[in-house]
Amino acid sequence: MYLLGLTIAPSIIIIIYFINSDKYPEPKEKIIHAFLLGLAITVPAAIANDMLIHNWKGIGLSNAISMSFLSAAPVEEGLKFLMLTKFISKFKDYDEMVDGIVYCICLSLGFATLENFYYVYSLFDGSYQIAILRAFTAVPAHAMFGGMMGIFYSLHLAAKNNQDKKNYLTLALVIPIILHGFYNFFIEEFFILSIIIVIVGTIYVFKEFKKWNGKKSFKI
Repeated sequence: MYLLGLTIAPSIIIIIYFINSDKYPEPKEKIIHAFLLGLAITVPAAIANDMLIHNWKGIGLSNAISMSFLSAAPVEEGLKFLMLTKFISKFKDYDEMVDGIVYCICLSLGFATLENFYYVYSLFDGSYQIAILRAFTAVPAHAMFGGMMGIFYSLHLAAKNNQDKKNYLTLALVIPIILHGFYNFFIEEFFILSIIIVIVGTIYVFKEFKKWNGKKSFKI
């Protein structure tokens, strides 16, 4: 029971924080919808990751490169971006800049929660150590990647000219992929650098959340 709590609680705590901090909270059903979209992409992402890693091994690429920049990061962030553009962006309640951060964090944490089950219960056979480690690394990292995606997607929606819209839309995908890629690349050999990426990225997400929170409009 305690292990189950350690596996689920980190994502739920982060989501509750952002729901309670939002001055104009999003409908609970939309929060749940975004979370479930994250859950839905976990298995397709795992399948795609395995296929890509196997492919890259076949041509002699190192695991460090293939498992960071050429599989997990583009696959997982790409699928999150797809859910954002195809579903979340169409929520009528996505009507403030800050909503992009809230919804994308929920989306990312839906993914992170199911991924946590795989690591804790399947890959490491019910490991408390892995559950605790991921509570302070992978889960907040995914929240940060989602927050970054939401920031740039809201900027895309708020931009006045087409070129700015295209630039912000590109950044909404590229920035999370880059951050995720470097996080994965450093996690085993240079652990502290991965932690720094998460901390700096999280500070930026909080800064933008605080700046936009309570502003009922799409304005840069």
